[in-house]
Amino acid sequence: MKRLDPWLLLSLLAISACAYLAQGSTARALAAPGLANRQLVWLAIGAVLLLLFAFADYRVLARFSPLFYVVSIAVLLALFVIAPLRGGTRSWIAMGSYTVQPSEFARVVTILAVAALADEYRQSRLNFAAVWRMAAVVAAPALLVLLQPDLGMALTYIPILLAALWLGGLPWRAWVALVIGGFVLVAGTWLWLLKPYQRERVLTFADPERAPYSSGYQQRQSKIAVGSGEITGKGLHSGTQSQLRFLPAQYTDFIFAVWAEETGFVGAALLLAAYALLVMRIFVVALSARDRIGAVFAGCAGFVLATAILVNVGMVTGLAPTTGITLPLVSYGGSSVLATCITLGIIQSIWRLRYANV
Repeated sequence: MKRLDPWLLLSLLAISACAYLAQGSTARALAAPGLANRQLVWLAIGAVLLLLFAFADYRVLARFSPLFYVVSIAVLLALFVIAPLRGGTRSWIAMGSYTVQPSEFARVVTILAVAALADEYRQSRLNFAAVWRMAAVVAAPALLVLLQPDLGMALTYIPILLAALWLGGLPWRAWVALVIGGFVLVAGTWLWLLKPYQRERVLTFADPERAPYSSGYQQRQSKIAVGSGEITGKGLHSGTQSQLRFLPAQYTDFIFAVWAEETGFVGAALLLAAYALLVMRIFVVALSARDRIGAVFAGCAGFVLATAILVNVGMVTGLAPTTGITLPLVSYGGSSVLATCITLGIIQSIWRLRYANV
């Protein structure tokens, strides 16, 4: 345990405590007492997985990444056949009374595969072939997730590629081409892939008064909740927006609004400070890594985590459109918690082996 990063573990403990308290409030509001306890169980299982992966050798995992990647693609393909339709998407596999979201674990595998691929190129700058190979590795699972359709989860794959290209030293001319290609992709997605309700969310973000009681309702209630928390909050289990059920999706996408209403600016700042410490330590691990695999994996994972936090908090506070991206470790969901803990476990392995001689 002495060889693990204590600051990363401390930040994880603080975030987990906030998650349990926040889910306890939503459990009371929704008359579902098992929510908080189940989240605590997932966090406990996640802690075990974190330690298991922390004491594994990430380099061995990277060697098997092609196999893991093929299996993850096969599972994502199988979802179109075996997954039930839930909320308009085929993203979940039912296992008795539990459900598993394979796209969460596929994202971890994708980061590992990209890191292993980056290690094959020893040049100071990535060449054209490397860029296209990395893009293909990320695009395949992202496209399958988008077709489920799960736009929010598909968007979380994009930071993997951007971080890998930045860490690989992509020339500025290539970034210009990438930006132009991004605009073309966004336009194509808007015209042919986005559902009408998804377009409406973006339009409502641009014009908040466009649909205050339909597509804009969630964000409207969320901003009310955050603002009403003021400095110290209304107290646990005392938030009116959550306890009176004005706030939709309060145990998943909008859990930060529940926390901000009940603990105020102070509680929200403490949670964000814990996240900042976690992300900072991940980037420290990336800088301290002994090889390119470790540096790219930690860098990509840190960028993905930071993006998810910023987008979710921005969504809750009205600074970003509603996308369905959850708050890592705090939003309810076993697949998300376990996948995040596996990622953090691999990052701890990178830290633990940074001075290894073998």
